Amino acid sequence: MRFADIEALIVPFIKARAGGVTVATKVPSTRPATFVRAWVNGGAAVNRVLEDVQVTVDVWAPSQPAASQLAGTIRSAFLHDAQAAMPLVRGVSEVTRPYSQPDETSERYRATYSLRVRATRT
Repeated sequence: MRFADIEALIVPFIKARAGGVTVATKVPSTRPATFVRAWVNGGAAVNRVLEDVQVTVDVWAPSQPAASQLAGTIRSAFLHDAQAAMPLVRGVSEVTRPYSQPDETSERYRATYSLRVRATRT
């Protein structure tokens, strides 16, 4: 058994639901006006087969309503679609709902989710 590369699972999952917005694990040197960063920020093994993984998602957009809406779309995807779309995911819970965290140049929303993930068979 081997634990999955969660970032390799969540980036395409979010990308498929974010309406053509660029999604990555790192912020590029020239960040697009609308951009999503998703990365693993913690978690731990439950046993040899299951782990709980914390995933944080930042959403940038030119306006507060646009950032909030995109963050809400991603939130719904995690809470309603993740188990069906990512077969190794056994459950999702919300650690923090999307909240405003603007920076100097744009609007940003952040949320954190906990995914219970089954290991892969090797």
